[in-house]
Amino acid sequence: MIFVITQCTDCPFLHLVDGQKTCNVALPKGRPITPDVDRPVWCKLRKEQIIVRDFK
Repeated sequence: MIFVITQCTDCPFLHLVDGQKTCNVALPKGRPITPDVDRPVWCKLRKEQIIVRDFK
């Protein structure tokens, strides 16, 4: 499965921790995401792709 990500709200790696949106792909893991930015400058998905495999 390949996800085309244009903003953080569409990302499968977005997690909510205590009401704060965090990214599990960023370094360091769990980096907070500001609500006023669609995709942060440090987002790895800007220049790279992540392939998610479903082994069902």
